[in-house]
Amino acid sequence: MGVESGLNPAGESRRAGAPRHGVRSSLRRLAGATCLVVLCAGSSLAVAAPSAPSTTTVQAELLPLLDEMLAAANAHDTDRFMRMYARQPDTVLVFDDITLRGWQAIRDAQLDWWDHGKSDAVYRAPSPPQITPISADVVATLQTLEVTSTTPAGAKANARVFATSIWKRLPEGWRIVLAHESLLMAPAAP
Repeated sequence: MGVESGLNPAGESRRAGAPRHGVRSSLRRLAGATCLVVLCAGSSLAVAAPSAPSTTTVQAELLPLLDEMLAAANAHDTDRFMRMYARQPDTVLVFDDITLRGWQAIRDAQLDWWDHGKSDAVYRAPSPPQITPISADVVATLQTLEVTSTTPAGAKANARVFATSIWKRLPEGWRIVLAHESLLMAPAAP
């Protein structure tokens, strides 16, 4: 059998006897070389970036702040609770399907949620928070809280709150710049 001319599977024309390297092969080689360059550049950037502090160091700094937030939540003290949030217009809290932007908007909503300090909600952390350093100045926390409170109808309700927060080291100390909380209601007792 001889070498045929016509179109190869990539849709490229080829001459009889010509090597079968076409545009697709060239693109593959170029993509491979690009990946190699990106990987090499990325690994040198990773070496040059400031390293994240140890988890032990960050835990020692953040655990007292998380404990203070839990105490403030149980006291329904909005201002005390909000001290842990960055007092900035770009601070964000997403709670279920509600997105709040700005420290003041978050504070106002929290004040309403705790009925201006009259809430009877009790918060408990059934397990220690997960604390993950991301960089020297950014840390993620993940908490699960159990909540018991009275509904507007007067019944006791139990729920869990799952909170993920991004903390940033600011001049005033560690502060939450982004938080996401989800509320999962426990099934009602029969």
